[in-house]
Formats: sequence, structure tokens, C-alpha cells
Amino acid sequence: MMHVTKISMINFMGKIIDSHAHVGKHEQGRYLKSDLDIFVKSELPNKDTVEKMIVSDLDVLHGIKNEFEGNKLTLETFKNNDKYALLASCNPNEGEISNIKKLFKEYSKGFVGLKFHSDIQQLDLSSKKYEPYLEFASEKKLPCLFHSQVALLEGGKLNQNIKHIADPELIYNLAKKYPKTPIVMAHLGAGWNEAHDKAINVLVESIKKGDANLYADVSWVDIDNSHTHIVKAIKRLKGIGEKGWIYGDQTHRLMFGTDAPIDRFKKDDSRKIYSDFVDKIKEAIRNDKDLKPEAEKIIDDLFYNNAKNLYLSKKKESSKSYKKFLALGIVAVIGIGIYSICKRDKNKKARYNKI
Repeated sequence: MMHVTKISMINFMGKIIDSHAHVGKHEQGRYLKSDLDIFVKSELPNKDTVEKMIVSDLDVLHGIKNEFEGNKLTLETFKNNDKYALLASCNPNEGEISNIKKLFKEYSKGFVGLKFHSDIQQLDLSSKKYEPYLEFASEKKLPCLFHSQVALLEGGKLNQNIKHIADPELIYNLAKKYPKTPIVMAHLGAGWNEAHDKAINVLVESIKKGDANLYADVSWVDIDNSHTHIVKAIKRLKGIGEKGWIYGDQTHRLMFGTDAPIDRFKKDDSRKIYSDFVDKIKEAIRNDKDLKPEAEKIIDDLFYNNAKNLYLSKKKESSKSYKKFLALGIVAVIGIGIYSICKRDKNKKARYNKI
């Protein structure tokens, strides 16, 4: 299925997994499931479909609700709706890992990862309070989404005198302690210009050194619709322009997200804003001379496959494992049956010969 846009460009309809969405209270806004439903219940204006949103609860992050009850309430809000998957929001500053362990014990299939926001809680990422949570995530092989943000001066220049509490470098330092655990830097550094450049540098450095398992989403990246940093991130993760790149295609580490329904995604024309955001990213990828030959694959991966593989593949894998186990069991039963028949026939023959 396709249509021709106003810029006379063929645009193939696509499926989207939005890897960064919320419900709950934040600043002056209260965000509800109904604010997200408008994106998933029907096609976007560009005919794309949001197949799934990965949601976390802001009330838990702000300490308005405790980790167990708050996440449980969110689970009940979204239950029996396959358009949503949930991250368990964590508050290491005021909560306890026992809340999260209890949550996963009682609702083992309810959550696909953990969410952290050091800026809201003003909890330094070097704090030992994070350790039980990351150890649990490592044990359960859970992706962890961290808010990332860079201290900036006016005009988007880095503030060299201050390191933001959610700085990508600090997230990287934490990720090094749990090198097999997927750590996602939300917003690719947030802000604009040099903030995104810094986050991209950190992501590339982690790949080259192989000492952490970092990812990023593009929520709040290039909201001026230039999308230069999204394209830059993709190219660098492919090794384009990187001297001595021997790490293959690492673009699976970047995924689409919006932070919906916060701010611009709760306006009257939010569906159009959402749709335009998607289209501009696609357009920027298709128009880049280096990315054009693989543009459609890059788009499919960025908007759908990467998030699916990171957050949602475990259930599929467990299903495959179960089917494989079942198949092996059937083969084993058949084998035992054949062996028993052969043994019985052999015994019969032996008795006959004795007679």
C-alpha cells in the first residue's frame, strides 16, 4: 500500500512501535490512556499505523505512587490491550527493589523492561541505590530506559562547567557495570545540536570499546524537523565516515519514540504533528545519498523492528522454545514407541525360536 505525498515522493505505509510513551502527571499536565488511544486506534494521517506503544508511569517516577501499587494500577489500566506494552517505572530514591521483584513475581508477563528518570528524582547515577535494580534487570535480561539530558547554554552549546544529572556519559558509566544489560538513552541526549552530538559520541564509543550495551531512542530529537542528528546517528552506527570501523551495522541500537502524549502530542492537532514527525524522519533518510540504497530497510528497522527485537522478542523466543521443546518431546515419545515395538517383536521371535 502506498500514496504520493505533496512533495511527489512515493511513501510506503509502515508499522510503528513507539518505544517511549507515558501516562501520569508531569509538570502541569495529567496524561491518560485516552491521550494515547488516539494514536493507536486508527491510521495516522499519513496512513502509517502505530502497532504498539511502550508506556511507563510518571506518577511512580515522581513518587506520587509507590512502585508496586503505581505500576500495578497502570497494568490494570492497559490490561487485555495488545496495542500497549509496559515498562515498570522505578524510583530508587524513595522505593525498594522488593517492590519491583514483587511486581514481576505476581505479574511476570506484565512488563517488558524498567524505566528510570534521574532528573525527576535528582538522584545521581553513581548512587548505589541503582545497583539492586540493575542487578535485577541483569538477572531477568530486562532492557532499562533512562532519561538522558545534556546541560546546555543558549543556542544549544554545551555547558562545559556543568554536567547534567542525566548526562549520557553518566549513563554510560553506569552501563559499564552491567555490560550485558541493554541500557537505552532516551531522547539521544535531549536538547538539540551539541547535546545530540554528545550522546551519539557516547553511543559510538561504547560500541568501539565493547564495554557496555547502550541503545537510544529519538524522542525529542530534532524537533525542528531537520532530523540531521537522526541521520547522523544512523550513519555513524553504520560506520559511515568512521575510520577503521570494524563493528558492522549497529543501527539496531536506535529506535523511534516520541514521549507522547507530553507537550506537543496533547494538542488538538497532535495526530497530524505525530504523522508529520514520522514523515520528516523518513524523508531525511530517503534523501541522504549514503542511506538511500537501504532507506526502506533502515526505516522499517528504526520505526518497528529495533524496538520489537529489544523489548518484545522474549515472549516470541519463549514461545519458540516451548514449541521446540514440544516437538522434541513428540519425537522422543515416537522414538520410545518404535523402540518398544521393535523390542516386543524381538522378544516374540526369541520365544518362537525356543519353541
